Amino acid sequence: MKKVLSFAGNIIFVALVLYLCYFIIQAAQNQSPDVFGYRMLRVMSDSMEPVFGSGDCIIVKEAALDEIKVGDIITFSSSDPALQGSFNTHRIVDIVEDRTTKETIFYTKGDNNNWADDYTTCYEDIVGKYIYKLPFGKKFSSFLEKLSNRNYYFIIVIIPILLCFLSCILQLARDVRKKSK
Repeated sequence: MKKVLSFAGNIIFVALVLYLCYFIIQAAQNQSPDVFGYRMLRVMSDSMEPVFGSGDCIIVKEAALDEIKVGDIITFSSSDPALQGSFNTHRIVDIVEDRTTKETIFYTKGDNNNWADDYTTCYEDIVGKYIYKLPFGKKFSSFLEKLSNRNYYFIIVIIPILLCFLSCILQLARDVRKKSK
């Protein structure tokens, strides 16, 4: 039973390390992995001041169409050519149903902007609804920004992961050697 638990623990450890690798690689590439419908995002501008500003980290959650209303802050894949499909997080100022396509159209605006966004969004482009600003988000955002530098990434991520895998392999070798004796 002890060997089974040890083996199961090793499998769980490897799975967690692989998931952590996926999460860190996604973050280093300025992508946002989805974890049970939640995403952590870095804010890149001050368009939503005073709610949150540049350098903050926020949490957004997937939301059904009927859960989204005027006044909510949403993150969406922007159709603005200047943003090149990047995520944008703004407040909904109006929701309209297109009579011909029956599609719901969302009009958004940054709280710190004097104008509404030039481009609308549809439900399919919504990533999630803003729910929380992380208290130490600026420090975490700074850490994630450093991860985009290959030298920091190698030191902070790759070396510890390699050491963990090496430790796991050595432990498995020890277990095999004990079993053969």
